[in-house]
Amino acid sequence: MRTDASVTSAARPDSLTFAWLYQRVQSYVVESHQPNASKLEKWSFWFGLGMAGIGLGADALTRWVPPTVVTPVAVVCLIAELVGLTVSVGLMIRRELPQFVRPRESHAVALDVDFAKWWDVVADLRRFPRREREARLRFVTTLRYSMSERMGLLLGGIQRLGILPLLVALYLQFRNWEWGDWTSAFDVNLVAGLLIWTMLLLYAGGWFLVGLRFQLDAYVSLLESSLED
Repeated sequence: MRTDASVTSAARPDSLTFAWLYQRVQSYVVESHQPNASKLEKWSFWFGLGMAGIGLGADALTRWVPPTVVTPVAVVCLIAELVGLTVSVGLMIRRELPQFVRPRESHAVALDVDFAKWWDVVADLRRFPRREREARLRFVTTLRYSMSERMGLLLGGIQRLGILPLLVALYLQFRNWEWGDWTSAFDVNLVAGLLIWTMLLLYAGGWFLVGLRFQLDAYVSLLESSLED
């Protein structure tokens, strides 16, 4: 039976490619002890976001559509939105909480294991010609810098805000809502509705870009480590 290392070596191309480096980093992420968002966490967030958009759109049709039609749609969208966002936030808290409650000794042991696997990736990189690694390091460093500039102009330090933009968007939506008045959860004017929708889209898109930035950071760190003597 072949080990993971032998499989990785067999799959190594003749020249260094970012596709191979991506697969190698992904295998490290899967094997490491660092928490990663599950598909359920990601899709439940997008589900809740989509339901909020449908609810806002349905409320905008109240001038032309009878309330007997709009109210059931608003109730379903509201419940689906709350369920989706609650599941997503709950899974995120469950994923991040062990980092704060895990005993220090076991955390240190996990870091040692992750460190050894990290250097396995570095060792695989060092088997490629130095010129290829230097060229790709220059390229990905430039790409990371340009991405940081664009993200700074559009989103600022969104990773420092956490879930605050999401809470602000929910406050704008539910600030006038009362229990039993289901349609009022989406009873916002056009400007407020567009603001809520834009804020949620920027929040989701911002975290997608942050994930790409983290990936570029990993490439730079690995390539730099492989070039050290």
